[in-house]
Amino acid sequence: MSRIHRLNILLGFTIAIFLVSCSFSAKPRIFENEAFSFTIPKHWKTMEEIWDIPDSSGQEAYSLGVQEIVTIQYPAIKGKGKAYFLVASSPVQNDQNLESRLNQVYQTTTPEVENVEINSFDRNELSGYEITYKRPWGEPWWKFRDIWLVKKNTVYVLSFHAPPDSFDQYNDAFEEIIRSFQFKD
Repeated sequence: MSRIHRLNILLGFTIAIFLVSCSFSAKPRIFENEAFSFTIPKHWKTMEEIWDIPDSSGQEAYSLGVQEIVTIQYPAIKGKGKAYFLVASSPVQNDQNLESRLNQVYQTTTPEVENVEINSFDRNELSGYEITYKRPWGEPWWKFRDIWLVKKNTVYVLSFHAPPDSFDQYNDAFEEIIRSFQFKD
């Protein structure tokens, strides 16, 4: 067998393995835990899958006073993320309604947020508030879209972010996630 023939076989096996590994994220799939579920869009993966790390839930999420449950990223390549979606939660605080809580959070968040817009959110049996803003996270600036919801004495934040100049490019994926997001009873 010639050297070129062996290299072609090796290249063929390498491509086949790559394609099989890519097919895992090439289709939409469901993320599910005890409280909610949503569709992970095709070509997106959880941070745990991308970085091959254990579950990172419980960490403070973007200085918003909530703890991360799950984060997904596109593209699903280490260090190359351009769009992110996170679900975070915390218990409802005594004597504080959702609107006053989110107003307090965004006034005291560091780094500071800019161009804040707060609107009511009501879709698919989900209701709460939607907040869009820009802020630095790491070195670059990002545009965020956070949806705050309450279910069974728990505050949930669905947070999307991408660079401001490409944020609209990921809107279809964000909408797919929102349409699919469901609380379990």
